[in-house]
Amino acid sequence: MPELQIDKEIMNKFDISIKSITPYRDTHILLTSRGRKLLKRSNLPSERIAFVHAVKEYLFDNNFNTLDRYLCSTDNLPFFEFENNIYTISDSIEGKECNFDDSRDISNASKLLASLHRTSNGFKKPENCIPRDELGKLPIYFEKRLEDIKRLRNIAKKEGSKFDYLYLKYFDYFHKLAETGLNQLKASNYNQLIETARQSGVLCHHDFTYHNIICNENKAFVINFDYCCFEIGIYDLANFLRRKMRKCRWSHDEAKLILDKYLSVNSLTKDEIEVLKIILIFPQKFWRVANKYYNSKRSWSEKSYLSKLQEVIEEIEHHKKFMDKFDNLIT
Repeated sequence: MPELQIDKEIMNKFDISIKSITPYRDTHILLTSRGRKLLKRSNLPSERIAFVHAVKEYLFDNNFNTLDRYLCSTDNLPFFEFENNIYTISDSIEGKECNFDDSRDISNASKLLASLHRTSNGFKKPENCIPRDELGKLPIYFEKRLEDIKRLRNIAKKEGSKFDYLYLKYFDYFHKLAETGLNQLKASNYNQLIETARQSGVLCHHDFTYHNIICNENKAFVINFDYCCFEIGIYDLANFLRRKMRKCRWSHDEAKLILDKYLSVNSLTKDEIEVLKIILIFPQKFWRVANKYYNSKRSWSEKSYLSKLQEVIEEIEHHKKFMDKFDNLIT
């Protein structure tokens, strides 16, 4: 990044002075007359950034202020173009990434997620932006992933690696689990949930994981809304739960902590709880590891893929016990 030139560009467009620009990971930290900011080159089109900006401002205007707002230019735009690239400047949130092994961090993150979902209610897409709409797509994803699991078996049969052997050995179990998830989803009131969500305008962060949750003392912040979309909130909650559960052998107590804290801020209907359970049944990680192994350029070594698959298999009994007792989690 040509810092001296972009330095002037920022000062002109945002009416701020810049004291320093420091590279940090895939961003640059700006020390400005308006505090610390993060300068980031975006892969999103400007219309999509406009949607993300509208989401953040709606949340902020409704008292959800624990997020990284964009800095707007003198033209009231949340981005600027420089040498054929699009850049954004957002608040730099002080703190550390969420520690999934820290109960206080997990508690604060759970309440943060619930507050985000509750506050997003009523959001309307503004003009001249590109929204992301994931509502109603879960059955499509389940069906495709079920087909992938079957298709990858045919590939595994033609090869002879340790990964292939392990995949084939446990294929029947995970294939049945995927079928169960899909059939239960079709039999649920999922479509009614989608209609309700579409009318109310509920939003999903869609990447609510440790590196996008910043914790300091007794407060948690959420950053990086690049994947935010219209979607039922339990998608976020299911993924958050799943990420934590894999670190604690699907502990009933750990899940109850998350759900209790979430429900203290945002309620869930009986239908939402049912679909949440269905999402957790589906063998997402088994599909993901195998899909990457057979379809990607295999940036990991075979040993890494094999290790990931073994982790999934080692979770089987813990996951079974967890799902058997799931109905006792929410009282």
